[in-house]
Amino acid sequence: MNSLLKLAVVLAAALAAAAAHAQSKPVKVNMRLDWKPGAQHATFYYAREKGYYAQEGIDLNIIPGSGSSDSVKQLGSRAIDVALVDALVLVQAAEQRVPVKSIAAYYQRTPITLMSPKAKPVSSVQQLLGDVKLGSKKGSATYQGLVALLGANNIKLEQIKLMDIGFGVQPLLVKQVDAIMGFTMNEPIEAETQGMPIHEILIADHGVNAYGLTISSNDDFIAKQGELLTRFLRATKKAVIEEASAREAAIQAVVKAVPEVDAAREMKVLERTLPFYAPKGGDLNSFGTQTEQAWQQTIDTAKRLGLVETAPSTRALYNASLLK
Repeated sequence: MNSLLKLAVVLAAALAAAAAHAQSKPVKVNMRLDWKPGAQHATFYYAREKGYYAQEGIDLNIIPGSGSSDSVKQLGSRAIDVALVDALVLVQAAEQRVPVKSIAAYYQRTPITLMSPKAKPVSSVQQLLGDVKLGSKKGSATYQGLVALLGANNIKLEQIKLMDIGFGVQPLLVKQVDAIMGFTMNEPIEAETQGMPIHEILIADHGVNAYGLTISSNDDFIAKQGELLTRFLRATKKAVIEEASAREAAIQAVVKAVPEVDAAREMKVLERTLPFYAPKGGDLNSFGTQTEQAWQQTIDTAKRLGLVETAPSTRALYNASLLK
């Protein structure tokens, strides 16, 4: 009997050890970016490189993106666990009852900008009513930003000289247009790299109150893995707060994972990205914060743009309880 008892004790200890090992094994989390990897995503690469996700029991798999609409579809079908999704696309998804919510605001403001040469700047929105040829790709996110900017400043689209152009800054460089729409951490850097200093009008500073990118997840994953997502956000926020004083390390984390990127250019991207992690004038400790008021403003912007017919409720868009 004693032998049997000893055997039972040994087996119980072995099973307990196996269970403990299983619990300590990192959980795989698949995250999809909004676009191709770059310094605007340095937070995730830096946190992974520093071991912050591993410390939280997370094995983060970062997947390059191809637009927010694609990410929403994959989140809705549970093909991925977490994704960067534009807030306006999230509003559209809510109207279509896609089971997806924002769990943190990645960009507290939209980074869409109206850019023009410093040598001949468009220095005010009202100047667009004059003899200014403005280029924008119809149907793009930056075109939506333009429509929102005009609406916020009581200007009708037909009152301006709009030219439908492709992506990139070439039309501005060759003076085909006087100004173009873009993202502050992309097109202005591209133009300045090619020798054209740029003047910018951020639409967020001129009446367009909307979140930019969000960190979003599937409703079912949020319900079942809320504690895991809290740990994910904790590691992410830790990296964001450190990035301002560890910029070189953050860029090197991106370069290590994506060798084809240009480190010097990505440093400029990171410097332009950091201010959007907090409300204007705020500090990085407020990263991820979401409020009902800000989401209502985002919904109102989507409604004015005609992106939705029936505005969803704020409750359908975000969950602020996971960021602790």
